[in-house]
Amino acid sequence: MDVGGTKIAAALVDRRGRVRSLRTVPTGAPGAESLRRGAEVADSVAAMAEQEGLKILGTGIGMPELVEDGGITSDSVVAWTDAGVAEAFSAYGPIRVEADIRAAALAEARLGGAADEPVVVYVNLGTGISHCLLIEGRPFEGRHGRALMSGSTLMKVLDVERNVLVGGCVEDVASGRGISERYERFSGQVVSAEQVFERAAERGGAARLVVDQSIELWGHMVANLVDILDPGLVIVGGGLAGVTGLIERIGDVARRSVWSDRARETPVTAGVCGPLAGVIGAGLILFDSLP
Repeated sequence: MDVGGTKIAAALVDRRGRVRSLRTVPTGAPGAESLRRGAEVADSVAAMAEQEGLKILGTGIGMPELVEDGGITSDSVVAWTDAGVAEAFSAYGPIRVEADIRAAALAEARLGGAADEPVVVYVNLGTGISHCLLIEGRPFEGRHGRALMSGSTLMKVLDVERNVLVGGCVEDVASGRGISERYERFSGQVVSAEQVFERAAERGGAARLVVDQSIELWGHMVANLVDILDPGLVIVGGGLAGVTGLIERIGDVARRSVWSDRARETPVTAGVCGPLAGVIGAGLILFDSLP
């Protein structure tokens, strides 16, 4: 299962990362409602497994929350608890919960472009923004499972004209949610981030301003990760990564923004698992936890 701020995806995943019977539902309100929807879509997929004569070995869940040692330690997006997850999904066997960004990154490490590179940064651009460092194919969690917060970390710079410090988070401005909200402030219209990109290409105006500024912020965030972590490769995934030409534009901004001339050679590419990275990774993490 890949649980996001916008939708919940569930599928049958085998040990080789092959996916079948994919189902998605809107996430709904945090807490009990979203957990109920997750349980219902899991039931639907489990029923298909039974029809096909397949045995379910357990449930892997990628969560848009902080996760430490398989335990949920934040409630900022869907507000599921360990107890609620156990009650909803224990009928299917063992449960393994992981941060969604680490699940998606693992899928790319096993099946995608990260397989041959020892140090990789995976960046997710979706309803939220986060990153995962892959070292020799393994997601780096940090000491407390929090090594993923590039999108929500507060950054401050000096406004020289006013001589004051101003700050903000990339996620607040350039996530799927942030893009939609910013465009609404300009236009008074509520549309998805994907629709904002479409309007930017067709009409320009406020949509293009929001898109251009978001790409600039994403590119600088990638450059900061390259400067700090020194990866051999940056992979960009998530719901917004499929926008035509987006990865190239982010790479252009990142290359002109990194400090080291040699770092400008760091490739910035799209993930090969696409929107399936989360469910594939959740399945692989479950398999890795089984005896």
